[in-house]
Amino acid sequence: MRGFSLIELMIVLVVLLIIAGAIFQVINLSTERSATEQTKLDMFQEAREFMDQMSRDLRQAGYPSPRNMSQSVLTQVPFKNDLHAAAGLVKIDGGELMFEADVDGTGIVQVVHYNLDTSTTNNCPCLKRSQLPKINADPLNAQTAPSYQVEVQGVQNSNIFTAFTDGVAVGLPVTINSSSGNTIANIDTVQALLTLRAANIDPKTHQRPVTTLVSTVKLNNCSQATTGAMMSCQ
Repeated sequence: MRGFSLIELMIVLVVLLIIAGAIFQVINLSTERSATEQTKLDMFQEAREFMDQMSRDLRQAGYPSPRNMSQSVLTQVPFKNDLHAAAGLVKIDGGELMFEADVDGTGIVQVVHYNLDTSTTNNCPCLKRSQLPKINADPLNAQTAPSYQVEVQGVQNSNIFTAFTDGVAVGLPVTINSSSGNTIANIDTVQALLTLRAANIDPKTHQRPVTTLVSTVKLNNCSQATTGAMMSCQ
């Protein structure tokens, strides 16, 4: 009885190698797709958690104010310089948001600072956050230097923050200082828009996935930027 020839065995091996190669290619593609989907999910979750935190922080902006305490407690004049009273919004720009609030319910006013780092190292451009106790000093120019932690990586847009007064967008930047204090004291809504790009390339599209999230926060508390404005404490 005649066995297989060498040529027949080689043909069989070649066919098996082709089939095995196709199978491994499918497995590899599935693994890459799974990793890409996980990256997209992680990116979305990271952005969603940031938006939730920012929204919680902003809802406390301006609390506690001089309305919430005996004025005998306040030793600084003007009151916005006093560590016991939150000034509210301090600065808003496209890539920067700064405000004062008791964000953790401890009774201690914190200076919260979000800032876009546009560098291209350490997974940036990225959005960073600082939270430090307020000191008796000017809210805009004399507080403790921020100590940042990275909140969101892969940020693609530079105009993240937008402010509104009665539904009308406010020209940025605005600060708590005397020249734009009236403008910032009338702001009743802050919106954040984030466009993020994943670090991994999608093997199907050969592009890095991009996602966009928007969060809009209505301000609850008053501002110490000026007197007589819509959101003013005085």
